[in-house]
Amino acid sequence: MTFLTQQTKPRTVSLISVLALLVFLPLMLLAVQNIAVLITRATGTPANIVVDTTSVLEPIDTNFYHAFAQGGEESTDMLAPVIGDIRALRPKVIRLDHLYDHYDVVSGSGGSIAFNWTKLDAAVNSILATGARPILALSYMPSSIAQGGSVINPPNDWNDWATVVQRTIEHFSGKGERNLSGVYYEVWNEPDLAQFGGWKPGGAKSYMTLYQYASTGARRAQNVNTFYLGGPSTTGLYKTWILALVQSGARVDFLSWHTYQADPIQYDRDQRNVIEWLLPYPRFTLIPKLITEFGFTGDKSTLYGAHYAAAHAAAVIRQLITGGPTYLVSFQPKDGPGQESGNGWGLITHETNGLRKKPRYYIFSFRRRHLGDRLCQRQRCRHTDTAGEF
Repeated sequence: MTFLTQQTKPRTVSLISVLALLVFLPLMLLAVQNIAVLITRATGTPANIVVDTTSVLEPIDTNFYHAFAQGGEESTDMLAPVIGDIRALRPKVIRLDHLYDHYDVVSGSGGSIAFNWTKLDAAVNSILATGARPILALSYMPSSIAQGGSVINPPNDWNDWATVVQRTIEHFSGKGERNLSGVYYEVWNEPDLAQFGGWKPGGAKSYMTLYQYASTGARRAQNVNTFYLGGPSTTGLYKTWILALVQSGARVDFLSWHTYQADPIQYDRDQRNVIEWLLPYPRFTLIPKLITEFGFTGDKSTLYGAHYAAAHAAAVIRQLITGGPTYLVSFQPKDGPGQESGNGWGLITHETNGLRKKPRYYIFSFRRRHLGDRLCQRQRCRHTDTAGEF
């Protein structure tokens, strides 16, 4: 019994009850009537859907989304403990950044630049052990050649940066060294983000200068297998960056960007937009387009450990089945440490948190490379009605 009923006379309580009944009874009756109407409508006419198995739109190839990007939350080979789990996903490519600030590759400057590939080789070996080819994000500036020793600054001498890129390509793609074919070299990682330098398409701290000298280094690489150089690897798809790069005159074998958007339809819009922007530059409409990181948010979130993240990944993949990128790269295979709450981006928790597979992992464990063909609904797809596609 509440304080109110204790202090109120029974007659008053009865009167209030009657008034409440008079007010809400008509509303309850109206609600019941509306529910009955909705139920009646829901039982409507059975759908008459006929699929024409002879009208094939295209084969469905799922290779494009078997692609992953491991972040640099630790200065170690983060993939080593999960090689078997990632191999089971049959990845085609795996991206790695922080090459020069996590793996102690470069020392010295000018004529005394030296290279030690031991740690980076181990990380690349883990990628190869999963069955994937590497996408190597050429980042960040080696401290020994960087202005002020900061890895997000330009170099003291741009020729040193060109040399670093040249030797990286010769080491991994060189026929006399690692002898890898088809490696993607992506110039920097999220250059527009202040955390990674706050570069601009032009001006005093120009990404285009950074890219031009990377292109010079790529051109100088000797005795190498086929490789691809590209960028700009921005935090989103930005027209000014894309056009500045294709107009730069530098070598551009692929275009890349990141997409962290909750709306799956935005991924399809981006594909259409980039082609529209490139129409005045026909050659670039045909080169590979890579979304080298994607997720529903760039922030850490406990939803990355929930079914929501799996549903979002599936919805994005569905949007990009047709006319999508060469690769849709999921960030990331494994959590960093200290994320026991489950808010890390990984498909698998860190080894200090049990190496547990999250729901999103199982979206990519769909083993069949070729799921069949996209078919048409009779009388609809033949009239170019995309609503009739299956």
